[in-house]
Amino acid sequence: MKSGRVWIIALTTAFALVPLASAQEAPKPAPLARYTAVAGDNVPTIVRKVKYPDVTESQMYYAFVRANLNNFSFDTVDRVLPGMRLVIPAHATVAKVDVKTADDYMANLRKAETIYAQGVALEDKDDMKGAIEKYIAAAKIGHAYAQQKLGQLYDRDNTRTLPRDFQESMRYYYEARKRGREIKGPARRTPLL
Repeated sequence: MKSGRVWIIALTTAFALVPLASAQEAPKPAPLARYTAVAGDNVPTIVRKVKYPDVTESQMYYAFVRANLNNFSFDTVDRVLPGMRLVIPAHATVAKVDVKTADDYMANLRKAETIYAQGVALEDKDDMKGAIEKYIAAAKIGHAYAQQKLGQLYDRDNTRTLPRDFQESMRYYYEARKRGREIKGPARRTPLL
């Protein structure tokens, strides 16, 4: 009987220690790796600089763009400006990206980015009708910046090229949010999610 009590005391002690072990402070995650953009940088050059050797360029590009979607420049053709601090996604995050998904994403992104850049250039030349056509084409492909731009234009287009249409504005803002864009502004101007 004495050995039975020892066994019960040992089990009780072991279970009593479990909460103490889990109450200890969990290890802190490593700080995010960052890259500070320099003159001449763009997304492809940065991706090539920071790419992990055992992942594809498309996987790295996909993860890098997703991690920095709200950090890139919105109103210019140049997405990366000197001094920007961009997040480098962790190796595990990049490695988890499906290669086919990354390849498809990249093909669409390149096409949509070209169309969006044409829209920005037309807007800079005060050709809002042409710019809006490009923004709509890029938005249909799923370009989050084009969707946000259209949300703004339908909300409050000072050029009077588009009618003020809150429903269209909210639809485009919603699509941009689904793709990861953070839409800021008064609640009455943007849809609540």
